[in-house]
Amino acid sequence: MSGFDAPRLAAAVGNLPLVRRVVFLEEAGSTNDEARRLAGAQAPEGTVVIAGRQLAGRGRLGRSWDSPDMLGLYLSLLLRPEDPMERIGRYPIAGAVAVCTACRKLAGESVVLKWPNDVLASGAKLAGVLCEMRQGASGTELVLGIGINCNQGPDDFPPELRTAATSLRILRGGRAVPREVVAASLLSDLSETIDRLRRGDWPEVSDRFLRYAPDATGRRVRLTAGGDGLTRGLDPTGALRVATATGIELVHASESVALIED
Repeated sequence: MSGFDAPRLAAAVGNLPLVRRVVFLEEAGSTNDEARRLAGAQAPEGTVVIAGRQLAGRGRLGRSWDSPDMLGLYLSLLLRPEDPMERIGRYPIAGAVAVCTACRKLAGESVVLKWPNDVLASGAKLAGVLCEMRQGASGTELVLGIGINCNQGPDDFPPELRTAATSLRILRGGRAVPREVVAASLLSDLSETIDRLRRGDWPEVSDRFLRYAPDATGRRVRLTAGGDGLTRGLDPTGALRVATATGIELVHASESVALIED
């Protein structure tokens, strides 16, 4: 894959128990679609799809994801969780924690989370996670799709995104970072965080999310369905708890809230 040191990545992730197979593509419509296609062909859990560019990259709520050739990391991880359905919502949280952790290692502690899994720095979008689930012939198929802006300079973003997006390179003062280094760090943190989740250490994963996501506790938000309330951390299912005039409302990862500025 152009500009991507695949052997270097393979060597870096060879001992990670979660990573079973890595598929490199020059381009894809979206890595999530390709991972789901492989899932339908009985690819094992731990199959990773990485594309040099995406032609139809997407984020949550139907938004598009700008995916220029060779500048960002576009990666999807196939999981086959055996958790009860009420705990599947923990996986997007674990994915967000892992992405934020990897980005903070490379770009510093200004990197934070916005509910449920946007990764920001100084209010600008650095990375995002799109979690998609379906029931396949062999059980639950869960795909974590991750996009990280790696080596874009300010002029590499479309004009409409130049004040709304940032990259690891910008946050590092103009110093580029090899995408295989970003991928290796990300897969290591995904492996560690998902392992914690599966060993029953949800409290540690949720606590890390709350440390990285300052608006998830004590901030006034407006709900999509109407009304407002104060964020009160995470529910055991992974949903955001919002205290309203009528009680606690649960906001799931497929939904959104809007901050109300003081």
